Amino acid sequence: MSLKIYGFSRSRAFRSIWMAEEIKAAKGQDFEHDGRFFGDGELKNTLLQLNPMGQVPVIDDDGFVLAESMAINCYLAKKYGVLAPTSLEQEAKALQWSFWVMTAVETAALDYLNYAFGIMGAEIDEEKAAEVAQKFERPFGVLENHLKNSPYLVGDEFTVADLNVAGVFMWVASGEGNLDAYPMISKWLQSCLGRQAALDARSSE
Repeated sequence: MSLKIYGFSRSRAFRSIWMAEEIKAAKGQDFEHDGRFFGDGELKNTLLQLNPMGQVPVIDDDGFVLAESMAINCYLAKKYGVLAPTSLEQEAKALQWSFWVMTAVETAALDYLNYAFGIMGAEIDEEKAAEVAQKFERPFGVLENHLKNSPYLVGDEFTVADLNVAGVFMWVASGEGNLDAYPMISKWLQSCLGRQAALDARSSE
């Protein structure tokens, strides 16, 4: 069997590279990473053949092609039995948190990075960055309250739910002061990103 991940690690592909590193650590299952930037021309056509949306990450897992980082990670967790929820109810909760972070946090996080750091060619605008940061208050409050009663998002162990959510929150943490008012999130995120698999995934940048 072979697993190949397409996408440069500074993109959403980081989440799936991290997941693959967790599987490698737990099961010894190696993987191939194509971290090239799929811009225009032949490389873009290669990506479009895998994902008509032209976005990364995309995986080819022994002939099975799948896009979207959250779907990829939930699939890999279940297939390889690594960081996988242990019941139908926990699986549903893992999906809930994964959908939640994409709809309630990620768009604002990307907007914040654009305005605060000029990512993707955007013009730096500190005022707009501050306005976007205010959108974090409600979802961050939800996560902070949850973590006051549980060390992880689903059950008592680190699962794919934590990985998926932490993979988005690491973008938020790049902004100075964004997590100062949320000590439980800060502690949880530091623990998640301190895992060896996460460090190995980041080293591929």
